[in-house]
Amino acid sequence: MKLPLARSLLAGCAALLLAACQPTETETKTPAEGGQATAEACDVSRRAELRSVRPELEAAALEAAKASRGGGSPALWTLRDEDTTIHLLGTVHLLRPELDWMSPEIEAAIAGAGTVVFEADTTSPEAQRELMKFYTTQGFFTDGAQLTNFLSEGETEELKAALETVGLPIEALLPHRPWMAAVNISVTQMLDEGFDPESGVEKVIERAALAHGAGFAYLETVEQQLGGLAGLSYCDQVDFLMATVDGVGEGTAALDLLVDEWADGDVTGIGVLMANPEMLGSQPIYDVMMTDRNALWVPQITAMLEEPGTVLVAVGAGHLAGKDSVIEMLRNEGYTVEGP
Repeated sequence: MKLPLARSLLAGCAALLLAACQPTETETKTPAEGGQATAEACDVSRRAELRSVRPELEAAALEAAKASRGGGSPALWTLRDEDTTIHLLGTVHLLRPELDWMSPEIEAAIAGAGTVVFEADTTSPEAQRELMKFYTTQGFFTDGAQLTNFLSEGETEELKAALETVGLPIEALLPHRPWMAAVNISVTQMLDEGFDPESGVEKVIERAALAHGAGFAYLETVEQQLGGLAGLSYCDQVDFLMATVDGVGEGTAALDLLVDEWADGDVTGIGVLMANPEMLGSQPIYDVMMTDRNALWVPQITAMLEEPGTVLVAVGAGHLAGKDSVIEMLRNEGYTVEGP
C-alpha cells in the first residue's frame, strides 16, 4: 500500500488554515517569481525518479511505524526552571469527532496553563483577514498562467484522475498555484472522509482554556506558516502537488495511521513517518514545512522561561518527533526536556 505522507503533513499545518478560511479568486497578484515557469523548465525526469522510489521508502516507513509502540496516550514533554513550567504537546489539527484522546496528564496541563501557545492564530477576525489576503495574493495566478502549464501531459492526466476521486473539477483548480492546489486537494478529501477541524486538538484545547481564563499566544503569523510553501520554486511546488496526487487513491489511510501513532504516544513512529524529506516531495518542501519552522520556534520557546508561570505549547505532532524536531533541537542546545 502507498502511504501519502505529504497529505498527512498538510493535516498538521496548511490544511487547518485552508479549512478555517476558504479562499476566493479575487484580488490576486503575480508572485515575485512571476508565472512564466513551465514544465519544460523543471527537471521532470528528477521528479519522476523521486516518485518512483517513494513507494519503497513509504512501505519501509509504514512497517517501522507499526513495529514501534508508545505509552498509550498522546506524548507530553516538559521544560522547566525554578519558576516556569512549559508543557509541549503534539497535536493533530483535524480529527474524527468520535476519537477520545484526552488523558489525565493532558487535561491537567491544559487546566494549569496560564498561557496556551499555538502555531498561528486562525480564528480572530484579524487572522481571518490575514488568511484571506494571503490566499488571494499568494495562491492564484493572474498573468494568464494555469496550473496545467507546469505539468507534463502525463501528470495532467494523473491530476485529473485524482480530482475525480475527491470530486473536484479540474477547472476549479486551474487558477491555483501548485502548492495551493495540493492543499486544496488534501483539505477536500479529509473533510469528505470525516475529519473535522472543530474536533481537532487545538479546538478542544482552546475551548477548555477559554473556560478557565487562559491567555493565548502564537509562534508565527499566517504568512510565516504558509509563506515557505508559497515561496518555493514552481518546480518544487509541482513536486509537492504530485506527491499529494500519488496518495489520493489511498484515501486518508496515512492520516489514520498517523493519528493512531499520535494517540498511542508513539513518538518513534511519528518520527519515522514524518522525518523523511523524500516522502514529503523533496528536501525543500521538508525544510520549509518542518526544519526551518522548528528552528524559528526554539528560541521563542526558551524565551518563555524568562517569565514565571505555566505554559502549554501545542503544535503539530510532526514538529515534536524525529531528528529535526523541536524536542531534539532543545536537547541539543543543552536544555533538559522531560518526556519520551
